[in-house]
Amino acid sequence: MQDTLLDRLSDTRGRVQYVDIVLAFATLISFIAVAPWVYTAIQMGARVVDPLSATLLQLILPLFVIAMIISLGISARTN
Repeated sequence: MQDTLLDRLSDTRGRVQYVDIVLAFATLISFIAVAPWVYTAIQMGARVVDPLSATLLQLILPLFVIAMIISLGISARTN
C-alpha cells in the first residue's frame, strides 16, 4: 500500500503535547535558576572527593537536561 501525501501530513506520531512543552520550559528555567547554587555545592564537595566522583558530580545538571530531552522525545512518540 502506498501512503498518499495527505496521510503522511496527518501523521501525528512525533507530536509533542503542549503540556510537555510547558513543563519542559518550567524545568529548564528552574535548572537555570538553581544551577549556581548546585555548582557551588559541587565545587565544595569536589575538594573532598576523588577526581572521578567530582567529575560525576559536575555532570549532574547536564545529564538531567539530556534526560529531560529524551523524556520529551519518548512522550511525543508514545502519544
